[in-house]
Amino acid sequence: MAKIIDIQISESELKLKQLYNKETSRLKRSRLKALLLIKQGKCKYTKEVAKKVKYDRRSIYNWLKMYEEGGLDNLCTVSSGGNNTKLLKESTIKEIDRLLNNPNSTITSYVELLSILTETTQKDITYSALYQHCKSKHYSKLKVARKSHHKKDEQAVEAFKKTPQPIN
Repeated sequence: MAKIIDIQISESELKLKQLYNKETSRLKRSRLKALLLIKQGKCKYTKEVAKKVKYDRRSIYNWLKMYEEGGLDNLCTVSSGGNNTKLLKESTIKEIDRLLNNPNSTITSYVELLSILTETTQKDITYSALYQHCKSKHYSKLKVARKSHHKKDEQAVEAFKKTPQPIN
């Protein structure tokens, strides 16, 4: 048999409705709606609340546990996600800018750029952070030239370059 929800909600029904209407986050709205349903007496079991809020009953149970431990503030804080972008220091960004915008630079790959940066700035930079920064801020496409075939005739290549191309 399912256990009846036995929780004392200290907030008034009016306050819960106001918070529910103000909230923009779907998860927070669902949490507040669950509390509101319990406060109004429309649901007695976590299974009933789960059906109305469209979340799993274990999630509802965890939300109620969070509410009991820390109140409404604890319930309305979402601890998942976050900004996990790798940040580079301003000096490193300036050095990257200087190296990529230098016309005399012979950098052909991100690995080469990474090794130059670790030598000059003496800081450990991850490849993914460097790659993401260069692609998003500088729109760079560092590519290594393909190796030429060992049987390739260099004179034939030069002769091909000298032949005039028809203009259409």
